[in-house]
Amino acid sequence: MNDRFKRVSVVTTDPQGNLPRRQHVRDGFDIYRIKSFAPRENYHFPWVPSLVKRLRECRSDILHLHGIQDVPGPVASVFDHESASVFTPHFSGQVQSGLGKFFFAGYRPLLNQLIDKVSFVICVSRFEARTMSEILPDSAKKIRVIPNGVDSSLLSKYRWHRPDTGAILYAGRLERHKNVDKIIRAFQNLQRADDELSLTVVGRGPMKDELVSLANELGLASKVRWIDGVGKERLYSLYSSCSVVVLPSDLECFGLVAAEAISLGVPTIVTDSSALSEFVDNGLAQPVEPPVSPGKLESRLSLVLEDPAAFSPGKDSSGTIRSWDEVAKQTCDLYESAMKR
Repeated sequence: MNDRFKRVSVVTTDPQGNLPRRQHVRDGFDIYRIKSFAPRENYHFPWVPSLVKRLRECRSDILHLHGIQDVPGPVASVFDHESASVFTPHFSGQVQSGLGKFFFAGYRPLLNQLIDKVSFVICVSRFEARTMSEILPDSAKKIRVIPNGVDSSLLSKYRWHRPDTGAILYAGRLERHKNVDKIIRAFQNLQRADDELSLTVVGRGPMKDELVSLANELGLASKVRWIDGVGKERLYSLYSSCSVVVLPSDLECFGLVAAEAISLGVPTIVTDSSALSEFVDNGLAQPVEPPVSPGKLESRLSLVLEDPAAFSPGKDSSGTIRSWDEVAKQTCDLYESAMKR
């Protein structure tokens, strides 16, 4: 982006308050952090005076708002009257928590105002585009689909190879709709047949303690490895050295973990619903029919683990998976169109 814009500023929240308020990354690229309140890591409520101050300091030509289920973006659209604006909702179609549903209903009028103001709405999948058109009909004529991307530099460094012993990998948020508890229960039965089989869970979230307790109750404490968070390079290394990646979420607006794993040639299992169906439809991932159950996961995992190489996805010719360089170019083109408007 710095090739086409002299200055890029990122304004984000910091609920814990442990990070610097301003971080200079390199020439023309700065990160601003503002105080916020995030109950159960759900909605981020920004300290509005700080948000307005940062927006004025940035004085941007383009304001790119992220997150339909986070408050800073919609609030920023109210106070920034000079910038052309673009909105990426990252919306899977449902709000998962009761608290989230309450707040989403409360600021629905603000979202309608936001949609009216922005030049474009960037959706990361055809599924998200359909969902936004249904939830906020006025967004339909402004929607452009630009998928999330994968790191091309890491693709040249890592490639999937079948490990000597079976290894299952999940990476992502630890929330109920992700169905990680069902992975653990399926793993219990698979592990009885193959004592060397392992499961790695990468991520954090409100269900972490409950999931660790479940694994311990099922006698899997020594067989499940928990990793709170990793950088992209470590994550790509984990992808490339497992037998299968499984992402059995009920809802995803894209499914970046699946895209990254598939791009490396890793056998990948996903729920055949929401945006994840697009990987299945293009022959890139193995499906689990909803509703997800431990039995369905066990059956599909058993099939893939028997001969992982037979399920390694080929090259994506559908355009579902793109590099971040391609994504950045498309996004910058959209910025320039927004400024012309």
